[in-house]
Amino acid sequence: MKINNLLIAAVLSVQLLSSCTATRITEVKPYNSSEFLFGTNKTALLVSSDEVLVNEFAKTFSKKFKQKVDFIQQFDSLFAIRLKNENIFGEIKYDKSLELVSNDTFEFNQEQQKKVDSFFTNTTADYLIRITDYEITNSIQGNQGMMMPMAGGGMGMTGGGQSESCIVNSHFQIYDIKTRKKVLDFVSKGSAAVGLFAFEQALTNAIGNSIKNSAIYLKTGNIKF
Repeated sequence: MKINNLLIAAVLSVQLLSSCTATRITEVKPYNSSEFLFGTNKTALLVSSDEVLVNEFAKTFSKKFKQKVDFIQQFDSLFAIRLKNENIFGEIKYDKSLELVSNDTFEFNQEQQKKVDSFFTNTTADYLIRITDYEITNSIQGNQGMMMPMAGGGMGMTGGGQSESCIVNSHFQIYDIKTRKKVLDFVSKGSAAVGLFAFEQALTNAIGNSIKNSAIYLKTGNIKF
């Protein structure tokens, strides 16, 4: 009975932790002071970097994606679908002409500047969405327990318990095409617990949560939810 009660308590604790409000967005440029407007009458161009930092879950990542470009293509496709389904943009197109653009400001050599000027002059979209980098990492919750004297003699580990989560961070920058100004700059954190050694499922869920959290932020400006 005591063991059953402990198991029930552990399950309830995990459920409570997973439902808690957490900071899921890190703002570089505040939403409240931006001039960002969304809606089905707005269009966007999506440009992605090839910067994928696989700090953890390397074996799982390699098993799921043959190359980093496969990860980028899947992420971008799911992201575009989510934004359309959430009515954040009416149309989203992909553009490869700005792959060499700096990750922060539009400061290049003369040839690159001409390319950027041409892009902003000729495009009909309202916004440019740049995903500057992606990061796959992890977090460990809980503790390892403590060495305690056992009733039958000797020492034993007690009171511990750890769990691992997969983390996917994606860095977004959004520019107003007409003014050429950066209106939003933020990192969306997607987290998913690893259950029963299901590392690949945790990575898939973390990707989905990073995308979902970015969409929530674009609609509400909330960083905690």
